[in-house]
Amino acid sequence: MTQHLWYVRKHGATSGPFPARQICETFSLGQLNLDDEVSLDGQAWAALRETDLLNGERKSAPFPESEHDEWRQERERAKLRWIDDSVEESADVGDVPSQANDMDRLRRHEAETRTLLDAQSNRRPAFVAGLIAVLVLVLVGIGVWRGQSGNTKIEAAFAGKLKNCAQPPGEGVVWSGCVKNEARLSQAPLRNANLVGTHLERADLTGADLSYANLGSADLRGANLSGAILKGATLNQADLTGADLTGADLSFAVMSGALLNGARLDGTVLRQSTWLDGRICSERSVGICQ
Repeated sequence: MTQHLWYVRKHGATSGPFPARQICETFSLGQLNLDDEVSLDGQAWAALRETDLLNGERKSAPFPESEHDEWRQERERAKLRWIDDSVEESADVGDVPSQANDMDRLRRHEAETRTLLDAQSNRRPAFVAGLIAVLVLVLVGIGVWRGQSGNTKIEAAFAGKLKNCAQPPGEGVVWSGCVKNEARLSQAPLRNANLVGTHLERADLTGADLSYANLGSADLRGANLSGAILKGATLNQADLTGADLTGADLSFAVMSGALLNGARLDGTVLRQSTWLDGRICSERSVGICQ
């Protein structure tokens, strides 16, 4: 089955092409928004919000259902732990189109409010206009929070998203942005962990279970990941310069934009993983993406 590859244009800079699944992963990490543009040929562009790319990716399975049901279920459960502080990334646990519409309405409401305040500032003292602006923003914030209060899934996801750098290693641990340089985490159970932007330079992660963990933009320079299990892990933009991945299992891992300069990949399993340039590695890929 032919997999379409998409170019991405953000702030005038073009990158890609990437598979649709990678576009969704990047959007869920907040690195893309609905106004960024995508194209199949690099000529005709459309805003992400104007395509069915996100919906279509959820409806199609990149691998046979009978073989990879467990992987897809684990990925969906892991996404509940990966919601970022932005409302856009919380789309992983809800209805993407409806939440995008809510954001559009909120932006339009804010723009209308600012227009009214600018008109009123010509007739009222600056102090009064500033006070009104503060009150409006407070009311908008309360409205957004109350609008989400009925969605128990979103509340639970945000409640479980709180970072705790002192928390011991365990499944689903949230260490996003924490500094764990040179940490001794050999054989650590870090399945489904949120390690976005975590500093793990020269950390000992030999044999650690990092299945379906989110290591997007993590600093893993010089880390020892030999024998580690990284099946289905997200490594977008991760820095693995000089890391030891000897014998590690990166089956189905997503590594778009990752840095592997000087990394050891002897015996590294790359079956069906998404390579640095967006290619999907073959079933027989070991040590190199084929």
